[in-house]
Amino acid sequence: MRPRRRTRTRSGWTAVALVILAAAPFFIAAGFYSAWRSDRLATLEAGSSLALIPEGVMEFADRGEGPVALVIHGSPGGYDQGMVYGKELMKRGFRVIAVSRPGYLRTPLETGVTIEEQADAIESLLRSIGISKCAVLGISEGSPCALLFSSRHPERVGSLVLLSPPAASLTYPAIASIGYKLFHDLTGDLGCWLLRLQLRTDPSALFAGMMNIGSSLRPSRCSALAAEALADPEQKSFLSDLTESITPLLPREPGIINDNAQLKNIRFPGKGTLAVPLLVLAGENESRFRIQDLNTLAATTKGNIGSKIEVIPRVGHILPVGREFRRTWDDIAAFMKSR
Repeated sequence: MRPRRRTRTRSGWTAVALVILAAAPFFIAAGFYSAWRSDRLATLEAGSSLALIPEGVMEFADRGEGPVALVIHGSPGGYDQGMVYGKELMKRGFRVIAVSRPGYLRTPLETGVTIEEQADAIESLLRSIGISKCAVLGISEGSPCALLFSSRHPERVGSLVLLSPPAASLTYPAIASIGYKLFHDLTGDLGCWLLRLQLRTDPSALFAGMMNIGSSLRPSRCSALAAEALADPEQKSFLSDLTESITPLLPREPGIINDNAQLKNIRFPGKGTLAVPLLVLAGENESRFRIQDLNTLAATTKGNIGSKIEVIPRVGHILPVGREFRRTWDDIAAFMKSR
């Protein structure tokens, strides 16, 4: 009987060893994921400051020298996404203030739930750090906040640029915002980690997928834009940083969900009431609104102030990208400085 017991014992240890070997890749991956998330959160915290304002707490970053540009991020985002766009403005001689809108990263949602409340909270932040006048750049879902900030506090705004803005309330879909769709599709922070791995291993496919977000572009055109971006170090860096700026998602979840609700009933300024010069840039293949919606948006400016719409051909929601990358940024900077 003893040999049989030894045989059973050896078989038991073999089974345990096989289980450990099978589970090892999972534990190794879990360790890398946990380390990445901890490092990413530490980097985000180190890169920003917190301001106590009457509305609550607001996170922001302040970098560069020159005339002040306030950058208001889209969804999903945070001050880090604002700085992705702000880096291009800093190259062109701006001091950039990038905020985390309420519900994103370290700005609590209670600081401002509605778009109007968010606009007023940003005005309080500027007052608290001594900024009396600035140019404003609103990105995607952050554009309504930038527009209402400029409408409610025109004395603080020299010029306003909206990049891929929602030009009308998105009343019909359950998922109204791009941020909410990404949050749903990526399945949280683990999906963000896998996205980051794809950025390292297959950036071409990742960038092509980005070009398809919120656009009606054909797959071949998405791939062509991705190839152009990869061939240009500045564009590659821009899109890589933009990818990083949505990670991790969970600290941005309250803002993503709130934006999805707020976008269903955007309260635009009335026609001819905006006392701030306005530049609107949108891709020809943006899928979320019609060109006439852009005209309605531009009509919010007073007649003697003026507004400009620039529709960039053969691109979608993600801007700037492709052959027009540098020219678009130069146009944005020139418009902001001229005011």
